[in-house]
Amino acid sequence: MGIFDSIGNMFSSAFNPQRGYEAAGKEIGKSWNEAKGYLMPYNQAGLDQIPKLVGAENELLDPSKLLEKWMGGYEKSPYATQLQKEAQAQGAEAAAGQGLLGSSAALSNIQNSSTNIMNADRRNYLNDLMQKYLSGIGIGQNLFGTGAQMGANLGQGALHTGENLAQTEFGRLNAPGEMLLKMLGLAGGIYSGNTGGSGGGGGAPVAAMLAGGG
Repeated sequence: MGIFDSIGNMFSSAFNPQRGYEAAGKEIGKSWNEAKGYLMPYNQAGLDQIPKLVGAENELLDPSKLLEKWMGGYEKSPYATQLQKEAQAQGAEAAAGQGLLGSSAALSNIQNSSTNIMNADRRNYLNDLMQKYLSGIGIGQNLFGTGAQMGANLGQGALHTGENLAQTEFGRLNAPGEMLLKMLGLAGGIYSGNTGGSGGGGGAPVAAMLAGGG
């Protein structure tokens, strides 16, 4: 950049003081938009959890309906089927050894063993579902908590950015007027210096102004 360009920029800046505020406002807005880009996905992920968590709470508050829903998908496990077969074989063998094969007592024992195996299998099924259900709720709560924190950060950032932009806009609007007042003050100082007395002493205020002294 040549010296004439530098001088031109100096005069442009001097007679357009609002441009500095405009540039600052653009940078503030750019930084805020970048920050929002980082935070918004987490905030949205948290918001998405609200209907899911509310739905889970409603289901847990009606356990009989939830139990009915889960049992509708129950199927006896292969392990339980194998245990029942083994229990029946062992019961029949024991009854035969006692000469009771085919008796009502032997059949009742075999039936009770089979029922106990089925009940245990259902409990395992429901416990497994509940653990997975609560684990899912826990993940949702973590996502919601992270999203809520990001939402709070976005709110604070919006307030802070708004304050900065308001100050910048205030400065932009007032910059031309302040420049005019300074120019009028400088002109008044020059006038006072030219009429301030004999011997050239009146030129001191002008020199002081040019030196930045007031």
